[in-house]
Amino acid sequence: MHGNSRYSKVILLGMDGLDPKITGQLMKEGSLPNFFRLSRMGGFSPMITSNPAQSPVAWASIATGNNPGYHGVFDFLNRRVADYMPELGIFKVNPRNVFGKREAMFLPVMQGNSFWDHTTDHGIPSTVLKWPMTFQPRQTKTKLYSGLGVPDIRGGLGKYTFYTTREVPENAEGHDKIVRLHMNGGTIKTHVFGPNIAKLMSRELARDDMTIRILAGNGAIEIDIDGRKFQLGKDKWSEWVEVRFKLGMMKTASGIVKFYLKQVSPDIELYMTAVQVNPRDPAFVISSPDDYVKELSDSLGCFYTLGMPEDTKALEEGRTDEEAFIAMCDEIVDEQEKMLWHELDGFKEGLLAAAFFSTDRIQHIFWVTRDPGHPLYDKAYAEKYGHVIDDYYRKMDGILGEVMKRVDAGTALMVFSDHGFTTFRRAVHINSWLAQNGFMALTQKVSEDDKEGGGLFQYVDWKKTRAYSLGFGSIYLNIKGRERHGIVAPGADALSTAEQIAEKLVILTDPKDGHEAVKNVYRRDLIYSGGQADNAPDLVVGFQDGYRASWQTAVGGAPARIFEDNLKKWSGDHIVDPSIVPGILLTNFNMNREGASLVDIAPTVLSCFGMSASGMEGKTLI
Repeated sequence: MHGNSRYSKVILLGMDGLDPKITGQLMKEGSLPNFFRLSRMGGFSPMITSNPAQSPVAWASIATGNNPGYHGVFDFLNRRVADYMPELGIFKVNPRNVFGKREAMFLPVMQGNSFWDHTTDHGIPSTVLKWPMTFQPRQTKTKLYSGLGVPDIRGGLGKYTFYTTREVPENAEGHDKIVRLHMNGGTIKTHVFGPNIAKLMSRELARDDMTIRILAGNGAIEIDIDGRKFQLGKDKWSEWVEVRFKLGMMKTASGIVKFYLKQVSPDIELYMTAVQVNPRDPAFVISSPDDYVKELSDSLGCFYTLGMPEDTKALEEGRTDEEAFIAMCDEIVDEQEKMLWHELDGFKEGLLAAAFFSTDRIQHIFWVTRDPGHPLYDKAYAEKYGHVIDDYYRKMDGILGEVMKRVDAGTALMVFSDHGFTTFRRAVHINSWLAQNGFMALTQKVSEDDKEGGGLFQYVDWKKTRAYSLGFGSIYLNIKGRERHGIVAPGADALSTAEQIAEKLVILTDPKDGHEAVKNVYRRDLIYSGGQADNAPDLVVGFQDGYRASWQTAVGGAPARIFEDNLKKWSGDHIVDPSIVPGILLTNFNMNREGASLVDIAPTVLSCFGMSASGMEGKTLI
């Protein structure tokens, strides 16, 4: 341990999306006794979040103690400079891995050093569980299991499969995830689909055979995958099931799935999770050291490995229901708790950091129960599910209580969230606004029926377009020499265009009720600094409470109107102006000042161990 160390142990508990208003209210009511106790030992305060207030951005800022200009994470989605197309900002395929080596399939997204890199370099034992934006993990002496950013076995964000004998119309949402089943005398033969196999002339999906049998009289089925059989009842989740795929050239890949049986008659409806990396036999590297995830699964059994495992899409598209979703989230938290206890049991000195996420997804889905002004608010639904969000805060309080039993005088404890939460009533199509205000040119008038508004910029005339938006509030200028068909000259022309957009956008009002939709528009040079700042969007939109960039904006669509009601089950959000959604911070030590920011956590960790935090923008809180 470092010579000037104030503490021999530091424990960090991250709880995604916990909101200071809800936390404070529940503490006042006595519903969060452990949060309350911890606040009395040290302190409890709101914590300034990142700009934008998105999980990937925030967690990377917490890890590095620096703004996005340093770590290079700016949005869930980035743009490919070569062709304007959106690409995922949370994981990155390695284009040079021509031989398909499992250890070189992906590249790290978060740049720079995180606090655990510094502690590990100083010989302090460091363990990090499910931290976002750590995929693909660097192989160091830190024990680290990656969180948000880990893809499914196909290299995607995690696509469920829905097996059904019912005919589903082709225009139904999520139709691409449906596998139509055909009954043959009580037996159905089908497949679980895996990664792409590259053939000489084509690509096809690897597959594992699956047989489904209807069990007479009891509304259950038997599933047989490669001779491994199990039964599943209606409204029940299966255990983890291993699937194996032949990839050719003597190569195989192993994955794990869970099933949920929605109904057997009149039609079979069977949901299957995305095929996830098998922690016992990972198809690519998701931990450091590489076999750390195997050590966890040897002790704890299989667990969700997908970076965003809570399947909100399946719920929104009607393939599962609220009860199934809550049960899924409960299990995810349970698995992560077991990992935490596994590590705490042997924790004698050093750093232990663990992150929980289902709190965020639960609020995205059930926020409608606490907002009578939401277009989807329904009194009966609110009465039925109004307890769910508070239940999850209480669940986190229970976990904290168990951790506090292990805290002694030599332990620093910090509990925090990356951002808070609010309602999402109205979606704003930023590209539609850019088009209607002369900053974007379209090749045709967009019809009211075109709900997507020509996604992937298909109607954009780049030779007459000065700005475009993708991601969740990121605006880019179409700059000469940078963008493929750039027309805005760098320098004075670019600055003037950015200022015109900001001035006009900040006075945007909603025709429905006259409310202002935008609180601030930020120029990148005023909020970001560091070696990655050139990759940032030129402008970042900070929305007012209740508004958010639309899903269509995220992928380059420009529908006919600028505003629309949010009629999706995803009813709560936090991608608004950062001032509206601070996170929370609780410590068992007195903080040296008010107004803590998430970039202060990393330097505080280093201070606890007597180390200096030079190179970090954040300042220590002790």
